[in-house]
Amino acid sequence: MREGLHPVVAEVLAHQLRSLRWIYGIMAALLAAIVLVAVLIGPPMGAEHGRRWWIEAGLAALAACLLAVVLPLSRRRLLRPERVLRAGRQQLTGWGLPEDIDLRLGRQAVYLTRYSAGCVLSWGLAAAVALYGLVALMLGTSMYFAGAYFAAATFVLVLLPPERRRLDAAMLSIARADLTSDLR
Repeated sequence: MREGLHPVVAEVLAHQLRSLRWIYGIMAALLAAIVLVAVLIGPPMGAEHGRRWWIEAGLAALAACLLAVVLPLSRRRLLRPERVLRAGRQQLTGWGLPEDIDLRLGRQAVYLTRYSAGCVLSWGLAAAVALYGLVALMLGTSMYFAGAYFAAATFVLVLLPPERRRLDAAMLSIARADLTSDLR
């Protein structure tokens, strides 16, 4: 067990990481299934005649917004341990911490919850971009255009796996900060 982590939190952390790895694997399988479906169905027959550039531009803008704006902002809000450390009892309660839980245990539990939510949200956004590619293909875009969506989604998914080291470092920093504040 890591020094400074509450024993219950340390046990939940191990289970949570296992669950996150399962979810990550399922999201990777979903992404592979979307790409396989796209390859098998291909663009519709005669799609070149009715192609609309504004659909491609709209889907591309939406995907770019998700990956360049929503993803970094949501990860910054959810995965920064400093936000949990600065939060008072009222804010922690707003994030789902019951009133009767000790703040030292509560901060660790809240961060673990926020970390899990941040990971799942990131993977969901990657899957959404892959679905945009499938929709674009079904609306008549080229396989190259849809492939760009699939590549972007795959890149994001590969770039953001559940990281034990990052989570351990954040959890220990929260535990140490709480211990330091108790000593003052």
